[in-house]
Amino acid sequence: MKFLTFRLLIFSVVFNKYVVSISHLENHILHLNVVHKDKQEVKVLSSLTNIVINKYLSRCHLNIIVDDLFGNDRYHKDVLNFVLLSIQSVSYEVYHISRHSAKVKTSKVSEPGCRNYMILCHDLDHTVAKFGYAFNSRVFVVTSDSKWHIKEFFNGKVAQHLMDLLVADVGPILHESNNEKAVPDINLYTHDIYVDSLGNSVQKILTTWKKNRLTRPEVNLYPSKLDHGFQGHRFILSAIDKPPLIFRSSHLRPDTDQNDSNYWDGIEIRLLRMIAQTLNFTLDIHDASFSKDMMNEPEQRIINDLIEKKADFGLSGIYITNSRYPIVDFSPVLVRDCGTFLSLGSFALSKYRAIFGPFHWSIWFMVLFTYILAIFPIAFTNNQNVKMLCNTPKEIENMCCYMFGTFTNLFTFKGTRSWTNTKTGSTRLFIGTYWIFTIIITTAYTSSIIAFITLPAQPMTADTSYELMQEKYRTITLNKGVWKKYLNATDDIVSKELFKNVKFMTTLEDAMDFIVKTRFILDYAFLGSKISLTYLSQSNFIEKYNNRKIFFHVGSECYIPFNIGLAYKKNFQFRNLFGDIILRSQQSGLLYKIKKDIEWEIIQGSKTKQSLTYKTKPVDRQLTLDDVQGMFVLLVVGMLVASFMLTIEYAVRWWTKKQKARIIFPKPPFKTSRSMSMIPSIQSIPLPDNQFRPLSN
Repeated sequence: MKFLTFRLLIFSVVFNKYVVSISHLENHILHLNVVHKDKQEVKVLSSLTNIVINKYLSRCHLNIIVDDLFGNDRYHKDVLNFVLLSIQSVSYEVYHISRHSAKVKTSKVSEPGCRNYMILCHDLDHTVAKFGYAFNSRVFVVTSDSKWHIKEFFNGKVAQHLMDLLVADVGPILHESNNEKAVPDINLYTHDIYVDSLGNSVQKILTTWKKNRLTRPEVNLYPSKLDHGFQGHRFILSAIDKPPLIFRSSHLRPDTDQNDSNYWDGIEIRLLRMIAQTLNFTLDIHDASFSKDMMNEPEQRIINDLIEKKADFGLSGIYITNSRYPIVDFSPVLVRDCGTFLSLGSFALSKYRAIFGPFHWSIWFMVLFTYILAIFPIAFTNNQNVKMLCNTPKEIENMCCYMFGTFTNLFTFKGTRSWTNTKTGSTRLFIGTYWIFTIIITTAYTSSIIAFITLPAQPMTADTSYELMQEKYRTITLNKGVWKKYLNATDDIVSKELFKNVKFMTTLEDAMDFIVKTRFILDYAFLGSKISLTYLSQSNFIEKYNNRKIFFHVGSECYIPFNIGLAYKKNFQFRNLFGDIILRSQQSGLLYKIKKDIEWEIIQGSKTKQSLTYKTKPVDRQLTLDDVQGMFVLLVVGMLVASFMLTIEYAVRWWTKKQKARIIFPKPPFKTSRSMSMIPSIQSIPLPDNQFRPLSN
């Protein structure tokens, strides 16, 4: 048995770790090795730790951390073993932090997940400083340090990293020279953090463990902290201008003083100020520090400030990426952004579209077909045959003029064979129906062409990468930021075609000017942040292009999705507190309201007073065949009625002709002839005298 215990001790020395099983065999071995198990103070400490663990630390896995005193000293090791024997309601692991060990060796203590911690140590500052940070975890410290040292620990910066902290002062009872029959009391302490604007913390006594019970059992040993906020404490914010997420107020109000505390504005700034008002702290906004290596990388400048502890937060539409998680912390997603394309559009109307634009090609075809086809039934009803059109080609030209007269309401043709002089009812029905049809067609065309020319046109724009490829667009982007590295990170055929000849520009303004200047030669589409490009299309930047009837259109396709969040310095202990407020603002709609307020102020501050960003792709609203099919139905109904009338007229004419054929006229009994002498001749007619009038008297 002693050999097995010796092997367990060798294993712990090699790996600096005890792996304690709940098996009865190992518990029995530990029980045999506890020399001071009968001491009253050991039992008192064991009962206290069980109360705290069972009531406050039993929901998560427990990591037990010991220093050299509890790991090497025989007496304190017995105390540790007796405490471990009494833990039955939670799984745990034991870690040893040596005095000369580096902080890296305790990295496993900060594993993610539901974990609580119990620390048994003598040097409170040294052990807890190596322990590091604990987020959403409760920490129970059992220390034999002095009272004044415990007080100094609570007043220091190390204790601020642990919000849910409980310290048990067991120094008076863990002295081997203590021969008193009465076991000293164990005081339980916590701290109030950020009691003033300087961020100081003070010690606070909660209760006392006396005679195996708490003197104030109703007191919560892990009370809520920061009930009054941060008491005006100042947090430093590193920021870079990136509208509309964060920008200087001069974008909206040019008369704003740059030294004013409200000089910065934007979606992220307003959200952070709302959090500051809720948690009672102030913001000190600084421009991100410049670095020789990162002169053209705005986001990386902010990340460097957070790494070097120059700032507590970082704002500039920072994208949440896997490569940044190990070096900084992030809040929940504030805004969803994506890479999209910005292309150039024009309000200028082509000449041919002004004439043919109101009607779809199907309407033009049907009108022309009806125009030519209507000649034959009208000519047939008027002349009872169409031989006249075949024998006299000129009559076809006349009929075309007659048909065109219905479009111009001209019914004054005086030709002998003009159907305007017809007496048949079927011809009149044909002409009347076709005349109503032409009135509707001409009215629709007239009103449509007026609206088509006078109202602002909705030009065709490219919304997706596939449409850009079809229109032979070329891609242009900035030579800095995250966009350059994502150009070749895809195997998509459309993307490869778009990124075949990429042009890089230094600034966004230069890229926009280049797109405008080369619009008559090549079509370029700019790849960038959709939020920034939307702001660009709504701001005063496009004012200089208004007289050219051009505009910038932001595509609806989310080509590369990104999440934007608030960046914290690594191991920022209040990130969960900030995250809860951000999630509540999203659920309540406050963040959505902030976005809409910023958008409205940008549009109102713009001299263009309009937003040129389309939510959906614009479509030219032409009249299609479905819109005017009622006109053709009316024409067909009229022709059917006229055909019915023609059938009736033809039947009546046939019946009349048949009845006339049945009449028999009687022949005269003899043929009389008239004498030629009775017929006067021209020669026999006498001429009057004075046949001609004299020219003069």
